[in-house]
Amino acid sequence: MAETPSIAVTAHRLFFALVPEADVRRALAALAADVARAAGGRAPRAQNLHLTVAFLGDVPGDHVPAVLDFGARAAAGTGAFVLALDRVGSFRDAGIAWAAAQVIPPPLQRIFEALREGMQAEGLRVERRAFHPHVTLARRCTRPLPAREMPPVAWPVATLVLMASTTLPEGPHYAQLASWRLAADEGTGAR
Repeated sequence: MAETPSIAVTAHRLFFALVPEADVRRALAALAADVARAAGGRAPRAQNLHLTVAFLGDVPGDHVPAVLDFGARAAAGTGAFVLALDRVGSFRDAGIAWAAAQVIPPPLQRIFEALREGMQAEGLRVERRAFHPHVTLARRCTRPLPAREMPPVAWPVATLVLMASTTLPEGPHYAQLASWRLAADEGTGAR
């Protein structure tokens, strides 16, 4: 069931995300601090840690009900799973260091595909690049971080979230607009 926004806004800069629970957030925040030091970057605030599943960009207010609808369908179409973040690295040109899974769990791939189909059906912008889910650990990195394996951070995923993004002088601010529990438990998901 979706939690709907309490404030009507004419346009939103939206994205669908996975947001870690407190214990995983703490582990990722500690990892982000270490990675930021190693890469000469800046770690995001712990409350901003997330994995973007689909970025919608600026969405007119009249499209938001459809976005809520296909978000709910995407969540209902798969079950809870565990995401094992077991690699770190960086996007050199973007100056971003990240954590990712070596193998994308099938439930996460299904959510991504369902969201992409909903975006296409609604006539929204769809990213053409391959799906490379990751958690941003540091921005404005001055040194590349070679991709390498790391001890896994096991992230139990049970909720899909629709977020709104606002860029402020002190950095991005994210507000949760809606969330949906994933349909049913599918086991570990990460193999």
